[in-house]
Amino acid sequence: MLNVFNARLKKDNTQKAKLKLENNYNYIGKPRHYPPANKEWFNSIYVYNNNTTKLLPTLDKVTLKLVKSYFNFYSRKLEKKIKSRRLRIRGRRLSTNRILISRAELKHTNDKVVITIYVYNRQKEYYFNKIIRIASIKNLLPNIIKIKIIKKKSLKIKSRVNKQKKIVWKTLGLLNTNKTDNNKFKNYETSYLKHYVTRSLRKEMLSIYLWQLVSFNESKFEKRYLLPLTSLVRKVYNKKVEFNLVNLKYLYLNSYILSETLVTKIRNRKNRLLRVLDTSLWMLKLPFIDRSALYEEIYNRKRKLQNLKVDNTTDNLISLKSNLKSQFSDLLERSLINTDPKDSIYKLKDFKLYQAQNLVYCNYPSFLVNTIFKSIRNKSVSGIRLEVAGRLTRRNRADRALSKLRYIGNIKNMDSSYKGLSAVLLRGYAKSNLQYTKLKSRIRIGSFGLKGWVSSS
Repeated sequence: MLNVFNARLKKDNTQKAKLKLENNYNYIGKPRHYPPANKEWFNSIYVYNNNTTKLLPTLDKVTLKLVKSYFNFYSRKLEKKIKSRRLRIRGRRLSTNRILISRAELKHTNDKVVITIYVYNRQKEYYFNKIIRIASIKNLLPNIIKIKIIKKKSLKIKSRVNKQKKIVWKTLGLLNTNKTDNNKFKNYETSYLKHYVTRSLRKEMLSIYLWQLVSFNESKFEKRYLLPLTSLVRKVYNKKVEFNLVNLKYLYLNSYILSETLVTKIRNRKNRLLRVLDTSLWMLKLPFIDRSALYEEIYNRKRKLQNLKVDNTTDNLISLKSNLKSQFSDLLERSLINTDPKDSIYKLKDFKLYQAQNLVYCNYPSFLVNTIFKSIRNKSVSGIRLEVAGRLTRRNRADRALSKLRYIGNIKNMDSSYKGLSAVLLRGYAKSNLQYTKLKSRIRIGSFGLKGWVSSS
């Protein structure tokens, strides 16, 4: 009996040891990276009456229309100086050379609404590109270099005129030599220079008008010009309004802006569907992925903890800062033991201490920024997926509906699908690394819809 009992005890002990080992090597632990609340819902609000939330979708549509109309307004006086003919309303609606905005993300309090809108200023880029093409001399260059460029151009013009004169005199010398012809070609150089001056002056005038349009475009983002818009939105919500406008560097950083531009381009019959989808995907440059590092992260899971906290890193940095301070002070004390108090080097002691402390303080924020930036997820765009379906033939007849799909990169969540880590779901079903938009529009033949996904890693 005793032998059986001892054998049973040994079995139990071995099982417990195995369980302990398994618990020690469990790399998953508790979750995960939580995205901000505005990524989950467009309106963050707390209300006592549930019926007030029913009005929010219609109010959001009204605000979006108001903001779009504000950013789309233009000055006919300035555009008349650049363009020869007036651009029609349909052409203006189909063009993407304007300020593109995203859906509003709203944060409600008791007496205030904070509206954050992502903006991509395509119109400003268009004007700058036009200025670069027109400008003969760059405005950012210093005056000495500008004068040198002008002198070189004048010498080139003179040499060109002299060559042309010689060619003309040779041809005319063979035919006839009259005094009237000589008088005509004496003023040839001056007329050529006048033509060049008038042409360059027109270019300069055009660039001035373009700079005026750029300043007009930039003025839309100033507070004093935003006042009439805020007063209109205030009437919609019956609260104070505060705008946060975020300028985006690229078009594909927001899925709503990307899908809206694609819809406007598809509506134009001159554009081909597949060409529009392909060119939109060519804009994205996929980030470089180190395959070996990713392999180590997936298969060597003991090295990388999931539930890493920022507090540990900050504590280490504070201790590092205090150690550096003590090291600097000790070095200075050792070096200044044998010096006289009247010596000039001894007077520099306080200054050197202050300088050393400042160096530590200067490096400390950069350490903090790097650690926080590393802990943030979803920094770079890893993939785009586009789906279009509907009446999209170029002929003016109701053919069967087309459906096209184009994608670049990867839409999957790296943590959940590859690394086996637990990830958060938004609203219970949506992935936290995805931005999803669904838009509809219509053309003469019929209606069509577009779905756009933008994933980040």
